[in-house]
Amino acid sequence: MTNETIVAVFDTTEHAAAAVADLMNAGVAESNISQHRKGTAATTTTSTSGEKPGFWSSLFGAEPEHGHDTSVYDRSMASGGTVVTVKTSEANMDDVTDILERHNPVDIDERAAGYVETTSTSYAASTATSTFAAAPAVDDGVIQLSEESLAVGKRAVNRGTTRVRRYVVETPVSEDVTLRDETVSVVRRPVTDGTAVPSTAFTDKVIEMTETDEEVVVGKTARVVEEVVIKKEVSERVETVKDTLRRDEVEIAKEPGVTTSATTTTPLVDKIKSKI
Repeated sequence: MTNETIVAVFDTTEHAAAAVADLMNAGVAESNISQHRKGTAATTTTSTSGEKPGFWSSLFGAEPEHGHDTSVYDRSMASGGTVVTVKTSEANMDDVTDILERHNPVDIDERAAGYVETTSTSYAASTATSTFAAAPAVDDGVIQLSEESLAVGKRAVNRGTTRVRRYVVETPVSEDVTLRDETVSVVRRPVTDGTAVPSTAFTDKVIEMTETDEEVVVGKTARVVEEVVIKKEVSERVETVKDTLRRDEVEIAKEPGVTTSATTTTPLVDKIKSKI
């Protein structure tokens, strides 16, 4: 099975310990994690510069493939740094690398540019007495700093609709009305008092009387009894908008060191394939 060995250098034991803790919390077995620092007993696995000359060869081979020699790691450990190595599968390599890079590992490119060995053997025997050359001029590096600003706008939001609908309601009503009916009756009565016969007697005569009845006549009238007015009232309110804005800051720290006559490049975290 092909595994990857990932190597990271930390200037402080606190950063290294935090990285190891996160790796174990992420499920990396403790047996696959090694810490190497100068002059300390093993916590997981420990290597001391100069004490095990074959240690770096076991990781990098006889000649490092990334273009810088192992003195970068020896020098970092001599200054109190810790080298963390992690064995992981190729599928989990990116996850392990992300965890290591969250804890401020050393940029090997920059560190290699500041270190140079006088000789391979003398530096391995005594790192503190190594002589470094002065750094040649290099191109300026640029770090862009960004800042967020707050932009507040307004938009209309539908909070609901008020609808007024007119409809008809029928209500039964009743009222008593007195009506008059007329009836004509004919009564014949005898005359016994000897009334004289009038001159119009024995001629035709017609008397008519009309009967009248009252009947109910219903009519309805309409009138306006109420008005419903629909209107909108507009009011203004002041609302305070609170948010958090981010901006980049820069921290500048000067560290003593000298440059080499020729610089090389390597990843921030070294990845070495090994056959297991």
